Amino acid sequence: MTPFVPTTAALLSLLLSFVLPVVVGLVTKASWPAGLKAVLLLLLQAVGQFLVAWAAIPDGVHFDWKGWLYAVLIGFVMSVASHFGLWKPTGVAAAAQETLVADYSPRRRN
Repeated sequence: MTPFVPTTAALLSLLLSFVLPVVVGLVTKASWPAGLKAVLLLLLQAVGQFLVAWAAIPDGVHFDWKGWLYAVLIGFVMSVASHFGLWKPTGVAAAAQETLVADYSPRRRN
């Protein structure tokens, strides 16, 4: 039986999928629609997976677009699952949402 040894690219892809929901929380406002945040997560996932796949290409081998699309799909699902399964229940998502780009309501003068 051959032991399973993940590649560096696979580990980077896993880490990227796990951390991206927090990154999206850091760069968006809490008042933004959830759909917009989801699209941003998908775009960041696509760029990140492209960079991981591009770095893992051996010399003389063409880029595998189907493999990249599959990695984006699986990574996006993992990111959504980590957001709702870990980051949101522990409060990390809310803390990230209020860190860099917080919603500030102007004070009303009476």
